[in-house]
Amino acid sequence: MSMSMAWLAVYRNIDDDALAALASAGLVRRAAKDVDAGKVSWREPPGALGGVVDADGQRVVLDGAGPARAACDCPAPEMCKHVLAAAIWLRGAGAADAAVPPDAVSEILALDPAAVCKAAGAAATRRAHALFNEAPAAQLTVLPGALLIALPELDIACRFIGGAGYAGMVSEAPAASRAAVHLLVLASAWRAHGQAFGWPAALATAPAATASTLDNAERQFIARLSELLMEACRGGWSHVSEVMPAQLRALAMSARVEAFPRLAAMLRTLAGTSALLAARDVHADERQAIALAARIHALCHALAHATGEGLAELRGATRRTFEASAALALLPLGAHWWEQRGGARGLTLAFWDPAAARVMQATLARPGGSDPGFGRQQAWSTHALWPGAGTAAMLSLHTLALEQVRVSLDDNLSFSAATRARLLPPWQVDDARWRDAGVHDWHTLAGLIQASAGLRGAPLTAVLLQPASCDAPWLDEARQLFYWTLRDAHGAALTLQLPCGVAHHARIANLEAWSRSGTPIIGVLARIERGADGATLEPASILVAAGGTVRAVAPDYEGPAKTAPTLLERLARMLQQRPAQPATLAPAPAAPARFAWIEALQEMIEYKAMTGRLHLPGDDGPRLAQWQAWLRATGVDVVADAVQHYLAQPGADTALTLHYLCQACAELDTGTAPPPQAPQLSAP
Repeated sequence: MSMSMAWLAVYRNIDDDALAALASAGLVRRAAKDVDAGKVSWREPPGALGGVVDADGQRVVLDGAGPARAACDCPAPEMCKHVLAAAIWLRGAGAADAAVPPDAVSEILALDPAAVCKAAGAAATRRAHALFNEAPAAQLTVLPGALLIALPELDIACRFIGGAGYAGMVSEAPAASRAAVHLLVLASAWRAHGQAFGWPAALATAPAATASTLDNAERQFIARLSELLMEACRGGWSHVSEVMPAQLRALAMSARVEAFPRLAAMLRTLAGTSALLAARDVHADERQAIALAARIHALCHALAHATGEGLAELRGATRRTFEASAALALLPLGAHWWEQRGGARGLTLAFWDPAAARVMQATLARPGGSDPGFGRQQAWSTHALWPGAGTAAMLSLHTLALEQVRVSLDDNLSFSAATRARLLPPWQVDDARWRDAGVHDWHTLAGLIQASAGLRGAPLTAVLLQPASCDAPWLDEARQLFYWTLRDAHGAALTLQLPCGVAHHARIANLEAWSRSGTPIIGVLARIERGADGATLEPASILVAAGGTVRAVAPDYEGPAKTAPTLLERLARMLQQRPAQPATLAPAPAAPARFAWIEALQEMIEYKAMTGRLHLPGDDGPRLAQWQAWLRATGVDVVADAVQHYLAQPGADTALTLHYLCQACAELDTGTAPPPQAPQLSAP
């Protein structure tokens, strides 16, 4: 290859994964078919700085900045198959030169920070700088002719293509956020190599501005996100396209850059769920996707109309800011293992802080597809926590003192190397700190959960319960749920539940074993899980009285000595012995009429959102009108008004609004329903 054609070598460094980050794997496959079919050729003789390619009849202009900066005359608003096909074809054209692949790391470190910041623009530089100080350490992966730079905790990954410079970087970030995202990862790559990135001096002295309203870029982002949700609803969540997960991941990245951390977390979860739906995975759940989409839709609407402090609350913590604390004396509350639909997994440890009367948490986690050596047992018994604390398995018989610990705005502890830990003797059961810990009265608990409901409620993800007594747990075979009822000193019942999935089998078996072991259970850590049916309480860990002291137990890992078959073992044996004798369930307690109507409304909207058939055929309209009248008669006017809007204009916007209000009502009713009854098994 002559020096005058050196720009072609850039395309040799662009693999299919890089192209998929610009569009989707499906679009890359279709572009490759066009290349194989001979639909790509030079339209004009290539020059020293670039060339013009004919791709399936379209004119594509490319240069040394790579496909990210290419131009096509087709009407597609974003990346099209013609640009991808041209890039694939040029990759072959540049392969004739056997030059040594460029050193992308050296190219990054040779960049001029001032020039890169100027190319990014003042607004993008401010956004990148705002995230840089709190961004996690970058993970760098050297590829042939390129460098993959990832910030896993922010779900950001970019490719620096050798020879293409800052302008040719590739990522899933939307065009509006691309400059800030790429600048952020470049600065993080410098830091990973021990070099200080030269940010503009004005950023160090400029005070942090707190806008009381959204700016134009933020409003455009909210509008684009809302339209994507409407599009998914109109198409039906049971028919999600393969492009949808990538679009949601890109918007999650953009939400982080635009200082919407709460939206970013919700979008990452929805992207994982939609990926399963697009793959027609057996574990995919349209109801979860619809519930989350409705909540995101409601948050978008609230953000668009909020001002001042209300806007700051709806944004969430601008970044995961950890503040140095002098010292903390904590009671370990156990730990639980979790896995998300997107592939992320981790171990979350909980602690009681008696000074602030709060539950604090710390999480060891890995994103999907990373660190194959990190698993359920390794996180529990191998990974060290803070210096001096040992592993999670070592904490159950001690209390913990932490010095120079960093605490986030949402009461999460950082695993910082600067933190120092000491293991202290356990608390006595009669210790005043234990007597005052957690929640003893379930009426108080209901108030706490209801106060955290909605979009502006203070985050509440876990509560420490001190029951006066515990009923025997039982399995609902029909619903595949594990139930455990706790009673307070007044005899009020609170029922925790846990799905009987494979991931929870060990926890269910050990909880049941501890409950019948005779060891006093004096505390339960309950996770608050919010879903399509409102908020539910799931048992995560327990505390027992052992030799007069308080001991934390993680049922995902620990159980007492077995003395009898567990519930799960007995259930499996019973089903094998009596396959034709199903259990006869006691009738469930009747819910108040207004909640029965709300549940029916929710089910109707879910069906319409799954199929995309949002109109009102047959008797759907009269049924909704009747439910509206009943709801108004029972005083649920907000939901009744939403039904009226949907009747007047059935569509994605009014459907998601109605679904969210049904969710909110279910959350506000959490803890007020009587506990379910254990099934009565018929005689064989």
